[in-house]
Order: sequence, then structure tokens, then C-alpha cells
Amino acid sequence: MIRFIPITVAAAALAMPALAGTGFTAKLAQPNSSIENIIAAKALWSCNGEECVAELNRRKVTVRTCKKVASEVGELAAFSTEKDSLSEDDLAKCNEAAKK
Repeated sequence: MIRFIPITVAAAALAMPALAGTGFTAKLAQPNSSIENIIAAKALWSCNGEECVAELNRRKVTVRTCKKVASEVGELAAFSTEKDSLSEDDLAKCNEAAKK
């Protein structure tokens, strides 16, 4: 029984990155210091006036997710993760849903 504890701990450590979310960043087209926190795409976004960041349980940047954020904060200049970002065309589609 004692022999299985280190194996269990090692397996849990390997599984942890799979459970972690991906950091997303939404850069606002127009800085807005009145926005601090929003809920969009099933996540809490922390905003600093120029950009909003959140951890999401998905890996890829999508227009659908971007639209959910834009509908809360307004037009975006960029929407990305550390490894991926929306193209100019996809960003234009995203901004169709932007809060006016």
C-alpha cells in the first residue's frame, strides 16, 4: 500500500497541467478605466483599463469566445493567448458583437 502513494502523487502531478486553464488576453481598442471585472465565456476577467485577462478551460482562441468578451467590454484591438491570436478578419467578426 505504501508503495502506491508515490506513484499516485506522480500521476497527479502529471495530470495537473491538463487541468490548468489557458491564459487569455483581450486588449481593448479604447482604454476604459471604469471596467474592473467582468464575467464572460464562463470566466472572471480582470481588467486594468487597457486589457482584460482570464483563465479559460480551452486552449484555442475563437471568434465565439471573443464575441462574448466584446459584448461586455466593447471593441477589441486584439484577442489572444500566449500561443495563439485572432486574425484581423476574425477580430472584425468578433467586434460585430461589441458593446456600443
